[in-house]
Amino acid sequence: MNFKQAKVTVLILSISLLTTTHRSSAQKYKWTNYYLETGILGGGSFYLGDVNEKLFNNMQPTTGLFLKRKFNGHWSIKLQATGGQAGIGRFDDKFRKTTFFDLSAIAEFNFFNFGAMQLEPFASPVSPYIFVGLGGAYFNKNVAPIVPFGVGAKYHFAERFNLGIYWSMQKTLWNDNFDLVNNPLGLNAGIWNNNDWYSTCAVYLSIDFWQICPSCLDGRKKYYYNKY
Repeated sequence: MNFKQAKVTVLILSISLLTTTHRSSAQKYKWTNYYLETGILGGGSFYLGDVNEKLFNNMQPTTGLFLKRKFNGHWSIKLQATGGQAGIGRFDDKFRKTTFFDLSAIAEFNFFNFGAMQLEPFASPVSPYIFVGLGGAYFNKNVAPIVPFGVGAKYHFAERFNLGIYWSMQKTLWNDNFDLVNNPLGLNAGIWNNNDWYSTCAVYLSIDFWQICPSCLDGRKKYYYNKY
């Protein structure tokens, strides 16, 4: 074997080795997905109702945390707890704000196949999303059911880390005392017959855990094999 043939042989072996290594690492990387996600959030909340009708008026600090179960790249459900204050406004010559705590179960829908690794078919590291849920809130010595819903966007910036932002509205049910002005319009008691809403704008940072094993036949892997 002359020098030229040796160079060609080494080149072919090198390409073969790199291709095999790439395929092996890509296959491992492709299915590095996680069932669960947990995170913390921070932002501000404001109130809409009888006393205030302006969006983002009198915002006060809000914090929270959540635990999320991901079913696939589009659907997930989370348990979220938030607490903080919402500025009500000035009446009776005093600026008033309400302290609240809430706990909700929330379903999320990602418009793109989110949270999977880049090499998975049709995956995206970013996605807008919408959500809706049901929960309960404590405020002004009252407990009331709430219906949270809203929109957001999220970014999967590392193998296990996510960054997101969202805007939610919480409708209080059977209670019109979030603003300490109880039913000033004299409405008949009912689920929706009050004017009290509170809204939250927040950012969150989360980490994924409970890895899906590469040999497990989750929905995305079955879809991949069925399609290809």
